[in-house]
Amino acid sequence: MYLINYASDDFQKNLQKSDIVIIPVGSVEAHGHHLPLGTDIFSPRLFCEMIERKIGDYVWIAPEIPYGQSYDLSVYPGTIHVPSEVLAEYVYAVGKSLYENGLKKLIFLNGHGGNINALNLASEKLVQLGMVVLTINWWLDFTKEILTITQGQGHAGEDETSAILYYDERLVQMDKATKNLKKPLYRVYFKDRGKVLYENAMSGDATLATKEKGEKIFELLTDKIIKIIFDIREGKYFVEE
Repeated sequence: MYLINYASDDFQKNLQKSDIVIIPVGSVEAHGHHLPLGTDIFSPRLFCEMIERKIGDYVWIAPEIPYGQSYDLSVYPGTIHVPSEVLAEYVYAVGKSLYENGLKKLIFLNGHGGNINALNLASEKLVQLGMVVLTINWWLDFTKEILTITQGQGHAGEDETSAILYYDERLVQMDKATKNLKKPLYRVYFKDRGKVLYENAMSGDATLATKEKGEKIFELLTDKIIKIIFDIREGKYFVEE
């Protein structure tokens, strides 16, 4: 149920169907020479479209938050960077208002690694209100599954490029796809980190990407995400071993 498609009265009536809401979160950021700046917006958007088609009456989908924390890649043209503390406060305010409107469980469907700290900070504050909050970082939480389809992962690499080829191949310039096989040894920050680690605004091997791989990623991961949605709806947050 796309939140913004409902009139106010109809939203209130349909709250009985579900009190769980997804917020897609992305970024506007350089992704190599071959992918669009909206790559991290488009992947969560497509996941939401597929979720809507499959279980639309069981979950609300809020409008996406398009801007994110993109400090490392801000050295490349077109990247919009929002500091973590600013993003966290904004996301918290959105979540708080959703909670006050009766949506008690929130899933951040995140498309960008730089957002993780901000989403964690916002989540810590939202749970103090009584909200249940989960962040799904699709490329990170499902690494094992993705690597059954692709040889590798990376920022604008094989997995992300395949994903956008499936989203809309007209947006991808595969003739400009390259590879950058540098991998950080440690989570260390230093001057010009973005230029050094993410040479040409990418990592991994984009030349291996295909539309077919992207389709398999979205089909497999959408089913995984749907299972998580039902677990959160039913209050299944852990297992005993």
